[in-house]
Amino acid sequence: MHRVKLIVIIGLGVLLAGGYVLWNERAHAMRVAKPSAVGEQSQPQHMLIATQGSAYKDALVAGIVAALQSRPIYIRVIDVSALRDIQEKEWNAIIIVHTWEFGHAQADAKRFVDRVSNKRKLIVVTTSGSGREKLPGVDAISAASVMDNTPARVTEIVERTNAILQ
Repeated sequence: MHRVKLIVIIGLGVLLAGGYVLWNERAHAMRVAKPSAVGEQSQPQHMLIATQGSAYKDALVAGIVAALQSRPIYIRVIDVSALRDIQEKEWNAIIIVHTWEFGHAQADAKRFVDRVSNKRKLIVVTTSGSGREKLPGVDAISAASVMDNTPARVTEIVERTNAILQ
């Protein structure tokens, strides 16, 4: 009798844990970011923004683009999953905005950062629940996805971008 109860309790625990994992995955899943471009490719400077889709990341990207679009610059926005097709040499500055997922950097972002030879052209913005996680070895900003903090983060990213593009 005790053995049957133990099996039932373990089975319920496994079901509850699995349900929580599925719920958490859906509740915090990132959308695919919509690609866009501002400016002409003939501009002297090119900046890439690779991001994931969420309200906070969308607001960050919109703020960065708005702040920089008056410069003679071509700005292209892509989803982080498209980083595999990006050639570093084509860009003067690269901003990556990604989520820390299950204790790790987003896989496409991490692979790209690992293969970039000139890390000085990178700014990597990592969002996480705690706002403390970030990739080591690059110009990194860590933030919790708090909408009220968006203007300050945009200013910080734009200042770092200006330093790269000078």
